[in-house]
Amino acid sequence: MKTATIPKIQTKTLYNVMKASAETFADSTAQYYKPDGKNYQANSFKNLYETVQQIGCGLISLGIEPGTPIGLIADSGARWLWCSMGITNIGCVDVPRGTDSTADDLRYILNHAECSIAFLENEIALKKVLNQKSEFPHLKRIILSDQKGTLEDTKPFEIILLNELIEKGKAWIQNKGRDEFHKRGSAILEEDLATIVYTSGTTGKPKGVMLTHKNIVFNVDSALQGEDLNVYPTDRSMAYLPPWHIAERLVETVCIRAGGAEAFTSISTLSQDLADIKPTLLLSVPRVWESLYNKIHDKVRNSSPVQQALFGAFKEIAITYYKHLSRLQDLEYSLVEQSTFASLWQKLISFWIVILLWIPNQISQLAFNKIKQGLGGELKFALSGAGALPQYIDTFFNAIGIPILEGYGMTELSGISTRRILGKITVGTLGRCIPGVQIKLMDEKGNEITKPGIKGIAWHKGDHVMKGYYKEPEKTKDILSSDGWLNSGDLLAWTTSGELKYSGRAKDTIVLLGGENLEPEPIEFALVRSRFIQQAMVVGHDQKTLGALIVPDKEILEKYLKESKSKMLNEVENLNRDSDIITLFKNEIKTFISSENGFKNFEKVSNFRILNKKFEPGDELTQTMKIKRNVVADKYKKEIEEMYR
Repeated sequence: MKTATIPKIQTKTLYNVMKASAETFADSTAQYYKPDGKNYQANSFKNLYETVQQIGCGLISLGIEPGTPIGLIADSGARWLWCSMGITNIGCVDVPRGTDSTADDLRYILNHAECSIAFLENEIALKKVLNQKSEFPHLKRIILSDQKGTLEDTKPFEIILLNELIEKGKAWIQNKGRDEFHKRGSAILEEDLATIVYTSGTTGKPKGVMLTHKNIVFNVDSALQGEDLNVYPTDRSMAYLPPWHIAERLVETVCIRAGGAEAFTSISTLSQDLADIKPTLLLSVPRVWESLYNKIHDKVRNSSPVQQALFGAFKEIAITYYKHLSRLQDLEYSLVEQSTFASLWQKLISFWIVILLWIPNQISQLAFNKIKQGLGGELKFALSGAGALPQYIDTFFNAIGIPILEGYGMTELSGISTRRILGKITVGTLGRCIPGVQIKLMDEKGNEITKPGIKGIAWHKGDHVMKGYYKEPEKTKDILSSDGWLNSGDLLAWTTSGELKYSGRAKDTIVLLGGENLEPEPIEFALVRSRFIQQAMVVGHDQKTLGALIVPDKEILEKYLKESKSKMLNEVENLNRDSDIITLFKNEIKTFISSENGFKNFEKVSNFRILNKKFEPGDELTQTMKIKRNVVADKYKKEIEEMYR
């Protein structure tokens, strides 16, 4: 492992990771957080580990046994990490979720995991539990991190403040020492559960992804392997994604493992916090990169004509230079093998373009320094996960000197299976498998695909593959083979240089740009409740919002137009341009996909296109009348693209 600062550990457990890093990096900063909500305070590895031990011993003092699942309903922040490590370092299992979860989700998760004790970040989360307190047969104790008001009518739960739990831990250490903490930590096996992360299921109910200590630590160590990534105690990252987000957890554990510091922030304070912390590495989701891209271009549009012209010229120079330099360095992906002559001819052209644009590109990079300063000015590289990064955004940031390492994986894979190589970034790809991970692409007949450019379902194998879905053996069998291969449901293709290119999803789950996972079927079922909608397919993977392809019930629509608008359906030239029809369907969608009907904001449909032809069995539908999503997406690719213009 190239990163010299990573301490050796005997077994891959979070207890050993935390202990070894606390001993190796004792006085280095582990965290930057805001106790007063305004100003950053540094927290050393020594102090972090002390707090972890206090929380762990506090739980031991309450009689909590190893293997106990413990709810951890929290927002991104230093306390989340204290509690998570306190739980996992004594052999218990954390069950994380954000405070913005619905009351129904909290009830389902805490009950399904049979949590007898749960950490709750604040009174917002507490109220969601108290408002349905008779619905929690297992929950007995609540550890409340932040109390601002007076707590009333909390029975039958025992409420313990986090500070009180820490005091219990201090008392335990003072009276009985740390032996029990270390005894439990040392007894943890690599195959023991560390966490159960609930993610959306096909029935609408979350599935509990069981990840072991080995899963997490293997992924951390493999992500750090290679000559390109060198993470040191002088490095700083920033966290603002929710704690159940597996990519965020991976980066936070990477920082602990390598001695780097993690600063906790939020979207609302991100700009100022970037200036204060000056991160050297930064994880974000595609939606944030898109937002930054749009802000930059909005600012340019509001500037003078001269400034707009200069920005346009600098951008064109930087992107053109970057693309041709990438070709010369064999970092331009291709899905089709090229002849030697064609390749050499293209490189010859690129060589002269790079020569001609070298000085203009140097000037362009100076012009883009302000953007880099906006990210703190010391960023070595950025990370992107939880959805494919649009290629135009990917190209722009890499071209202006902000290298983005896109990683690809899923919760069931403890984080990532592939990542790009720093210094050898191929824009538009997912990079290569991290050490110790295998991916094979399979066609519909079960044959392995090795030829570049042909899409296949990605199967993954390695020590990062989850143990299974908690208490869901049948669903586990659906995704995990007997010999350890996991069916991701993602459609990938090999490039000619051995990297992977994302091509879509074979399974139904939609992942929005912000990383929100959702199942389309409940939304589609709600849409077809409208008398005007005969069929519907929800789209939106890697987009900011959902869209829908709608097949209208033409008979009912014709009747409505005739009676309410005094016109005939056959008089309408284009259904998607008729104001009466568009208004009608907007109102129908708003009525059925609403908060009142149990839908979250990100589950609401913002865009739609009305189709002239209904879905037919054997074409867009299976014989059991299920939508062939890939077929429909390919057939109506133009309509889907128009939705998001």
